Amino acid sequence: MLAILLSTMLTSTHAPPPISEQGGETSGAKGHAEVVVSTDVGWIGPAQEFHIIVAITPDTGWHTYWENSGDSGSPTEIKITAPEGYIVGKPVFPRPEIFRTVEETTFGYEKQAAIFVPVTAPASTLDGRVDFQVTTSWLACKKHCVQGKDESTLTVSVRAWEEGPLRKSKSLERWQSVLPKPLSSLEDGNVRLVGNLLKISGESLERQIGFLGIEKPGVRFIEIAMPIFNGDSFELSVPLTLDSINAEGKPLEITGLLTMGRNQTDPSYTVTLTVDNKTKPYFGRGTTQ
Repeated sequence: MLAILLSTMLTSTHAPPPISEQGGETSGAKGHAEVVVSTDVGWIGPAQEFHIIVAITPDTGWHTYWENSGDSGSPTEIKITAPEGYIVGKPVFPRPEIFRTVEETTFGYEKQAAIFVPVTAPASTLDGRVDFQVTTSWLACKKHCVQGKDESTLTVSVRAWEEGPLRKSKSLERWQSVLPKPLSSLEDGNVRLVGNLLKISGESLERQIGFLGIEKPGVRFIEIAMPIFNGDSFELSVPLTLDSINAEGKPLEITGLLTMGRNQTDPSYTVTLTVDNKTKPYFGRGTTQ
């Protein structure tokens, strides 16, 4: 179960708790959401980093889920099959909305959400075109839930000698503006692990600061974290349960989203910390000391 760690966050109390069912109404898009796949460049050049963009728009009254759905639901997943030599990175999701009921809290989107997947081209490219196979899976919920799936082929032009220009559109600018930024872009942004306590610090005039943890193997977030302020500086302490056994011998990956303000469009920052549990094993429940 995903723990919610926040001071004051955007909430929505009208979204009902999802119930996993198949079937439902036949009106609207298949899976009660529409998927459009695009890229942010005019063409691809050698060693160029660009993004494949998956824009998911749920039907009116329905909602889809973040990369970690919360207490119920199912995360949205994207799989990209790329040509040989192309390196596909981890998807970057926009900050989610919070859906609260008496029984549970989930995270997702009632409106269009554009997910950016970074891709790096090989050092040597030839003039022509390449195809990317993009499979998107999601759960859309209203009074009941419907599983959706889209399989698309994205064809992009390639040039051998020059990088492609970034596309310019109001939609692209809007999508980019709500993506989380790296914690390093926050003034004095820093994250460290003290025992089983994740400490996130930085400088901000915002007083409504929270954290949404994304649970990974061997990592669980517990309790509610409250920030401590000293002038414009803040420190947020997030208690964790860390278990290297459940990590199956792999490094523990602690990741989540630092959020500022109440609104879904307010700034957010990605927080990532990797712990080599072979040399620095941590066990047990985090503390607030």
